[in-house]
Amino acid sequence: MEADDEAIYRKHSGDLIRYAAVLVGPDRAEDVLSSVMVRILCKRSLMSLDEPRAYLFRSVLNESRGMLRQRRSFPIAPQGTTLVASEPYWDVVQAVAKLPARQRAAVFLRYWEDLSVVEVADLMGTRVGTIKRYLHLARGSLKGTLS
Repeated sequence: MEADDEAIYRKHSGDLIRYAAVLVGPDRAEDVLSSVMVRILCKRSLMSLDEPRAYLFRSVLNESRGMLRQRRSFPIAPQGTTLVASEPYWDVVQAVAKLPARQRAAVFLRYWEDLSVVEVADLMGTRVGTIKRYLHLARGSLKGTLS
């Protein structure tokens, strides 16, 4: 990896791992990012991309969706990790994990990463209206599940 590519990777890798963990679970998050990086770097340099951050986020979403098609469910926490169901918001985490991948991605970016709807649309490579729809559908599902 060239020095500039490595700098871009280091700058965004933490955010990308968290994003992938929300989409496919923590056990597979690093695998998703590794697959994305190999696929990209075999074709081009990260420096050659107009918007490397947005491109990487879209690539992680696409790779995650591919993994989810192969395996419909994913663990919330790594094997061997003990989670206490009485922890605050545990029911929210479980409900968000059941959302479709695109809705889960939009919810994570909007509410956990505190990005604007415009920024979420840019990172997911879609229109603002589409993100608003994902968030609307997700809120409806979560409201039904959590109430």
